[in-house]
Amino acid sequence: MQPDVVGAKWCTSSLAGASLLRAFSLLMFVLLTFGLGCASTPSLDSVSSQEAGADLDAASARIASFSVDRAWRDLRVLTEGGERPVGSRGNDRARDYLREELEDLGVEVESWEVDYANAAGSSSGAGVPEIRVINLSAIIPGTRSQHRFLLVAPFDSRSYDEFEFVGANDGASGAAVVLEIARTIAADPLPYAVEIVFLDGQSPFSSPDGHGAVYREVGSLGLASRIQEGGISGVRVMVYLNRVGDADLRIARDLMSHRIYREEFWKAAAALDRTRAFPRDAAFENAGIAHGVFGQIGLRQIVTIVDTSFGGDQPPGLYAGTAQDTIDRCSPESLETVGVVVLQALDAIAGRLAKIDRFAGSRDGEGDVR
Repeated sequence: MQPDVVGAKWCTSSLAGASLLRAFSLLMFVLLTFGLGCASTPSLDSVSSQEAGADLDAASARIASFSVDRAWRDLRVLTEGGERPVGSRGNDRARDYLREELEDLGVEVESWEVDYANAAGSSSGAGVPEIRVINLSAIIPGTRSQHRFLLVAPFDSRSYDEFEFVGANDGASGAAVVLEIARTIAADPLPYAVEIVFLDGQSPFSSPDGHGAVYREVGSLGLASRIQEGGISGVRVMVYLNRVGDADLRIARDLMSHRIYREEFWKAAAALDRTRAFPRDAAFENAGIAHGVFGQIGLRQIVTIVDTSFGGDQPPGLYAGTAQDTIDRCSPESLETVGVVVLQALDAIAGRLAKIDRFAGSRDGEGDVR
């Protein structure tokens, strides 16, 4: 046996020293186990473990309650009225439906118009826009923090002169998934608040003023302005979903998304055995410009979930931007896959952020998520 330095200091007999050491070890075990004699005051690690267990149960419940039938119904309702370009009756009907479904969750829903007339980079040519672009949003409170996650999807569709463009995959599928995710989170909230945002004016459209102005990603522009006004520090992560209904779903590993948060979605897909849609060996690619405006205001914690090849083949795919972008080219299973993977990933991200916030709070004299 190696000599015990502490025991040697306390007594001259090695046997007595060993006895004291054993007594000391027993005392320390009791103190650590029972919280320094205060059984009614659990340690921070104990509280963290209890919260982690509760969060895991809630996450499993959310995933189990995601209804592919409701999500598919949402997609059908959004597309059965035909085209949804900005300023159209179809666009208004889609927004009204989304509003009614969110209001049924007992949350306050806000619609707000985007002022984009003089936005830099949003148009080409001269003229003042005459089309109203109206976003829709609602906040589901968190259980332990009002710092928020953003779940964002477009709901409009592009208008073509040559054919009717329903935009079931491009413009409606992301909204259908986000709406059903909102239902599950409203029933079992995350630790962080979740803001649901449906964007209008994401597809390119022309101003009817006769000057040839063309606008795109206007809904994102309006959301970015709102975030900047309120302060980006309150936004912990943003997830942007579009083109997630393809029956042959392959989600792109977006090169511009936040690396750590993006990989949580691939881990979630592996855990849920959904790797066909989220291939383990998915190549990195630029999945689009939807979140470019958010990077301009300094918001980097964004993940884009999008299939860049609708119907296979090379991007953008066989059916992208064609009359074939209809609900029969989509799949309920694709909506379900994206929904449950997003829920699993959000839970993992919330757990990661809670640890960071708890550590920061303990250093500031606070012991919980801020």
